[in-house]
Amino acid sequence: MIHSRDVHGSSAPSRGRSLPRLLLAALTGFLTTALLSVGLVATSTAPASAAYPVLQVGSSGADVVAVQYLLTDRGFSTTADGQYGSGTEAAVSAFQSSRGLTADGMAGPQTIGALVRTLRQGDSGPAVQALQVELNKRGASLATDGAFGPATDSAVRSFQSSRGLSVDGVAGPNTWESLFGGSTGTPGTSYDSLSDEQRQNARTIIGVGKGADVPEYGWVIALATAMQESTLINIDYGDRDSVGLFQQRPSQGWGTVAQCTDPVLASKAFYGVATHTPNPGLLDISGWQSMTVTEAAQAVQRSAYPDAYAKWESLARDIVAHESGAPAIY
Repeated sequence: MIHSRDVHGSSAPSRGRSLPRLLLAALTGFLTTALLSVGLVATSTAPASAAYPVLQVGSSGADVVAVQYLLTDRGFSTTADGQYGSGTEAAVSAFQSSRGLTADGMAGPQTIGALVRTLRQGDSGPAVQALQVELNKRGASLATDGAFGPATDSAVRSFQSSRGLSVDGVAGPNTWESLFGGSTGTPGTSYDSLSDEQRQNARTIIGVGKGADVPEYGWVIALATAMQESTLINIDYGDRDSVGLFQQRPSQGWGTVAQCTDPVLASKAFYGVATHTPNPGLLDISGWQSMTVTEAAQAVQRSAYPDAYAKWESLARDIVAHESGAPAIY
């Protein structure tokens, strides 16, 4: 405690008023300590929750999908494609205006905190889909069907237990913030920021590249592409009918849903060595080795966001540095 100095410059408390307060504070502290020692006063065990991310135009991945579902849940219908484009920006701005928030179109802590709602078993709808996407990002294997059933309840409890949260199966503010935040909430800075699932998918992409005699630079391109399209999570949602690590679309000839969500087959399709699709892959692109990561990735993906792949190059190279010993997959 900082005491106000008296007119003489002394920091000592005045006799008339401050001393009784000090004695009361000391007595209160003594009593609290005594009660704690016998368990009559509960202490808070809830950990400090991680901060929500800041999402904006150009962002992509599971967090963006979750925000898009949450916007739809709040009445601002948005396509849950994992790409933060102008449509998502407009929906965020509209939601912010409706809540009296700064309408900057960026989904930051205040906005996401206002979007989430407390969910429990028996609930359904887009908000539950957002929750399932976030749980899957953390290693669950849930269908994003919007039904909060026993499987989702179990996944919530498991996540809460792993984070030292109250294990009640209820997705409240602390659970939401911990799901969105943390070291694996927004992967992209280093290999250490990736989850076990992301690392395993990265090994698969590298292994398939090795098996097809793709040079190391090709692995970098493939990894950067998968980070942009799915954050290295084998997704069962995407833009229209796109799924899997590379958001390949069955309707565009990339294979069946099962083939597009098979990490090995999806990787082979991206490299251009698959037998289940006639679509050209990386090795079919003339001069790909002299292209930038973005140019080569775009030549295969033909994305609506052609400049988005470049931001993942540094991470892709870091992954290769750590996982270059992954076994070849044929």
